[in-house]
Amino acid sequence: MDLEVNQLMTDSYSASTLARVPAGLPSFIAFLVTLVPFWQGMNRHLDRSYLEKRAGVVQRALLLDFVVFFLEAIFLFAAGWYIKSDIKTFYWLGGLLVIDMAWGAASHYIHFPGTKSHVVKWSVINVCAIAIAALLIEYPFQHKQFVLMVVAIVRSLADYGFCGDFYLPSSSDVRP
Repeated sequence: MDLEVNQLMTDSYSASTLARVPAGLPSFIAFLVTLVPFWQGMNRHLDRSYLEKRAGVVQRALLLDFVVFFLEAIFLFAAGWYIKSDIKTFYWLGGLLVIDMAWGAASHYIHFPGTKSHVVKWSVINVCAIAIAALLIEYPFQHKQFVLMVVAIVRSLADYGFCGDFYLPSSSDVRP
């Protein structure tokens, strides 16, 4: 069964000025801009917690990290699965943000108690994105997927903007 790329997103077209835009394109873009910081963030967390940390590495927490990352991967898979649906992808991405906030707080207290954390920044960014998306999903209006896509893009840009030193550490931050 050959699946062409255009089949991924083109079950239907939206009406009006966006008539030539594949129906699943906003969901796909939202999925992609969410996937990248999550993938990078998971890897950065593992590096910081198990390779770069100078003392007090909590080896048993690796199982918790794995279980949560696996659960987050399931949510990402589900979000990708529903790209051609109306807004189901956005529900899965919202659930992903909720799981990540809970895990982030628990993980910070396990790995870095008593230190400054990006968890507060992530949580504020995610709560704002979830609140805005929840309000948008409740009200019927045209081009809802495009507006939700913009929320996902802004969320990821805010994530990199406010937590850039986590995602892109300087060479002095990384243990040799």
